[in-house]
Order: sequence, then structure tokens, then C-alpha cells
Amino acid sequence: MSTRRSTSQRGRTSGRAQSGSTNRLRRDTGSSGRRSPERGSNWSRHGTALPGWTDLEPPTNRRRSDPSDDTFLERISTVRFAAVVLLLAGAFTLYVGHVHATKNLLGEVQTLRSENQRLHLKRNRLQGEFARKTSPSVIYERARELGLQESVTYGPPITIEE
Repeated sequence: MSTRRSTSQRGRTSGRAQSGSTNRLRRDTGSSGRRSPERGSNWSRHGTALPGWTDLEPPTNRRRSDPSDDTFLERISTVRFAAVVLLLAGAFTLYVGHVHATKNLLGEVQTLRSENQRLHLKRNRLQGEFARKTSPSVIYERARELGLQESVTYGPPITIEE
């Protein structure tokens, strides 16, 4: 194990302020302040500052990649992704509901159109029957059956002089 840290390791922090926390491990001048010495190392922990995960992780075992190498799903937050999924599900539900309502309305319109046509045909039939029953020829025939006689003149002729 190396007793000195490289400059790239020394510059990394675990999200804490860099004022004094970049060098968490200090070179100990005596053995009284040592807590967990490494084999043959003269490095010791200083104060109560605990090492971060990046300090404990060896450079050969980097699981985190650069943020620029992340895929789209790794860059988006879980809450934002869930919100987008819920929004899309809601929009899809509204679309399906709209299509269903439109189909129902179309069926109702077609039913009403056929009923309207049926009622128009019935009205025309009844109007024809009424016209046949109230035609002058039918009325004269009924009047004869009742014993009424047809006369040409109903009163004295009226003459209009010019």
C-alpha cells in the first residue's frame, strides 16, 4: 500500500467544503495521535472528520463514471421520470376516453338520424292519408251518401260592371 496519495486523489472531496477538508489525513509527527495506522505508514486520522466513500474507494475500483458518460435515464431524476410517466399515462387515458365518448356519440347520432328519417316517412304517409280523406272528391261522395244534393249556384249571380 502506498503511503502517499496522488495529487488527483488529494483534490477529490466527498461533497463537503474544501476549506481544510481536502487533506483529511495528515502526516503525524508522533505516535500519540495515531488511530488506525497502516503498515509502515506515518499517516493518521485528524480530529473527528470521517473519510468519505471516495476516500475509501481505491482508484482501481471506480464504479462511478463521468457525468458526461451517463445515459439519458441515468441523468434524469426518479421523481421527474415518474412525473413524466404519470403525465403520459394520464394523457393516454384521456385520449382513450375521448375516443370511446366519440364512438358513443357517433352511434347515438346514427340512431337519431334513422329515427328522424322514420318519423319523416311516417309524417309523409299520414299527410298523404289525410289529403286522400279530405280531398274534394271524397267530400262530395260522402255528402251524396248523406243525401245532400249538389247545386251549381249557391245564390243569385253577382255582376260587376266596369
